[in-house]
Amino acid sequence: MTNPLEAPTILYIQTVWALPEMGKKSFQNRPPRIPFPVEGIQVNGCRNPACENFLTLSSIKSFDESEDGLPEAFQRGGGSYRLSGSGKNGAFLICEICSERKNQGENITVVSTTLKSNQAVHEELARISKYLDDVALNCPSEKCDSNIGKKPVSVKKNGKTKSGNQRYQCLLCGKSFSERPKSRKQKKPHVNKLLFRLLVNKEPIRRIAEILGISESTVYDKIRFIHRQCLDFAKSREKKLERTNFKRLYLSTDRQILMTNWSNREDKRNSELYGVATACLNSSYVFAFNFNYDDSVDAYAAEKESIESGDYERAKHHRKHARIWLSREFSEAVKNQPPRGQLAFAGNLREEIKIKSYFDQKFNLSGSSENLDLTKQLPIRGALVHNEYTMLAHFYLLKRLFKRAEKTRFFLDLDSGMKTAYISAFREEISEGQSDGFLVRTSKNKTNDEKKKLVAQFRKMVSEMAGIPVRQLTFKDLLDVTNDIIAERLKKPIKISNSPEWWIEHPWVSKSEPEKLVAAVTDLSKYDIMHQANLYRMVTLAPVDRFFMNIRRMSMYFERPFQSGTGMGRIWHGYSAYNPEMYTVIGDIFRVHYNYCRRSTRKITPAMKLGLAKTPIPEEKILYFRKYQ
Repeated sequence: MTNPLEAPTILYIQTVWALPEMGKKSFQNRPPRIPFPVEGIQVNGCRNPACENFLTLSSIKSFDESEDGLPEAFQRGGGSYRLSGSGKNGAFLICEICSERKNQGENITVVSTTLKSNQAVHEELARISKYLDDVALNCPSEKCDSNIGKKPVSVKKNGKTKSGNQRYQCLLCGKSFSERPKSRKQKKPHVNKLLFRLLVNKEPIRRIAEILGISESTVYDKIRFIHRQCLDFAKSREKKLERTNFKRLYLSTDRQILMTNWSNREDKRNSELYGVATACLNSSYVFAFNFNYDDSVDAYAAEKESIESGDYERAKHHRKHARIWLSREFSEAVKNQPPRGQLAFAGNLREEIKIKSYFDQKFNLSGSSENLDLTKQLPIRGALVHNEYTMLAHFYLLKRLFKRAEKTRFFLDLDSGMKTAYISAFREEISEGQSDGFLVRTSKNKTNDEKKKLVAQFRKMVSEMAGIPVRQLTFKDLLDVTNDIIAERLKKPIKISNSPEWWIEHPWVSKSEPEKLVAAVTDLSKYDIMHQANLYRMVTLAPVDRFFMNIRRMSMYFERPFQSGTGMGRIWHGYSAYNPEMYTVIGDIFRVHYNYCRRSTRKITPAMKLGLAKTPIPEEKILYFRKYQ
């Protein structure tokens, strides 16, 4: 049966930037050497918070030491950079200050970054945040003065239609029109609540259709309806975050890798998607869950346009379609991808960090997380987004939501590009001391017996430090002892080859995180040693990992697939999606249900802890929330 979700219903219009008029002749017939800022977004520049060039982007030197004049929009201080590389493979921005300090023997491993398209970041941010934005009401009449004269549209409410949709009247031409119906094909609305519950409780689509006595096509129609309502509901609550004066926010960010099944037996390659999520430590509220996939873009049309116009031959950071993977680009990347098998044989966390840092410095300066090989292919519909642009947009979305937060602390998985994305988006907040970031690497391969042993060792160590058994300590006493241990370890941090950070072994042990190495990526010298120790103690990925665990257990689509025995490492699972859009749709639905409906053992939801809800929200109030407003 054909999946109705295969055909996108919303067309996302990509913005095309044009160069402004320049006074300098050298800039009139070619793009700038550094991409212009777009709507306040400038992701290019030094990413070392301790460098004088941090927050600056000014004179750019060529190899002949000549300087290109830059428009005033680039002038943000006295930075000093030079460019290396050219052509369609892009260029590197080299910080001369970091380079000089490295030559003098300082612990600086990375002095260059790959140039990125600010326009692409803006486009991706617009895609993942569009649910928060109000849709402007435009008069549908082409002859209306509002369309001819480009005058501001002015409308008023004018009753409702028979189906209950709001009707409006244009004050300029008098034409009446109504909003697009949002409940079409909902002939059996009484089954929506049950379908909603089944969808977030691990029932496959075919089974849901059998239980409800409806066709699979109707199930997909209702999923679309539920998805729209979930996003509308989330908007009504999460818009408040932009006006909330948070004193402190402790946030865990990690990613999830998902595979789509192949639909062609002659080509059994998977499409790989990355979902990045951020959850609150204190409330467990998941603020965003974003995938590097855009169903509204026709990748084939984009590729044809890029080739015919010659855009594909431009540097990556200047391309019109820099945000998405093109087929030719993907093939070249697969061909040139370095082997990553060494990571699987790392014996401990230090070795993992060493190897991963080496790969990032040698092969992955672009900050991409994609693990490309011959078993992967692009989705057959929609467009795969370069994962680094999704991560950048993810942090810019969080920056928007937390604009009134006094302090933010991010706990980041040691993932390619995640540190870079955070630093690029929160550069101003980091510079002003309003945001701090930490990297985390946890052990993933411990057995249950090994975890129990490590927990017992931790309790013994605490007992020896306190001088009394752990069971006699209050929770506050336990925290104080842990802080003392961390303070001592901060005096002798661990230097790991290839990594620019200084690491410590985190003493706190739990079954979810039996082993953990932590490093600060921002300057903490402004705090005293015990304040630093307290921040290190709080570092964890548990809130976001708990969300990932729940969605894997409660959604068939997100269950871990298994490797085919005869498929050359290819992945297949009977319940995995064939259409990548299903991951974004179900991901959004589950996030809203997890935040507002799913109760803890104390009968409290994450939204209640955060202050966005007073009680658990019944599913029907999400499905028909406007009725209850």
